[in-house]
Amino acid sequence: MLTHKTINLYVVLVIVLTLAVNGASAEYELDALPEGLTSGSESENSAKAVDNVVSDEEEADNYFYAGMQADDKNLKEAYLSKALVKYMLLLSINPNNASISAQVGAIHDSLGHQRLAKEYLFRGVSLEPFNPFPNYYFAEYYFAKKDYENALRYFQAAYDNGYSSFYEVNLKLATVYERLGDIEKAKLYYGAAAKLNPGFQALESKVKSLDKVYYNKEEYHRY
Repeated sequence: MLTHKTINLYVVLVIVLTLAVNGASAEYELDALPEGLTSGSESENSAKAVDNVVSDEEEADNYFYAGMQADDKNLKEAYLSKALVKYMLLLSINPNNASISAQVGAIHDSLGHQRLAKEYLFRGVSLEPFNPFPNYYFAEYYFAKKDYENALRYFQAAYDNGYSSFYEVNLKLATVYERLGDIEKAKLYYGAAAKLNPGFQALESKVKSLDKVYYNKEEYHRY
């Protein structure tokens, strides 16, 4: 039976080979991967190895957030592919890192690899159920697919475990509750989001518009 570490190393090799084939024609040229460790004493190499892991994670994070925010499809794929290679190498060293597992899942989701996206996102929340980071990205996965029941579950977990003051989480909770028909809770979270982003007048208008909606709790049920 293959271990996660073996699978991770296999996936890394596949990704690296794929990037090597496509790299020559890539429209956007990104920085090369870091050079290998230089020779020296065992203790010096150990220290450099730790520094290299930290450096790789920071660089991977930079690629990750740049890719997630990029509007250009080619640039997004280039950044996220670079991040994925680094994250998979890091997971081969520490397969129990919940946050990196979630980031790998989010990348696969953005690249359209749905099976892998769900696998790594689920792995992240399973490793650390009370970590808001993997919960948030798993919620985003379900939200994009209009699975609002599961999106609510994981957005709520992110909110309850440290993300209660995040504008985006409050806004998504409000939207999910509205889609599920719970107008009172939708108003609550829209109001919280409006306080966190007071310059966005549309949120105040949204709350006022919901005040006009007739809402009968006896008729409310989830689908």
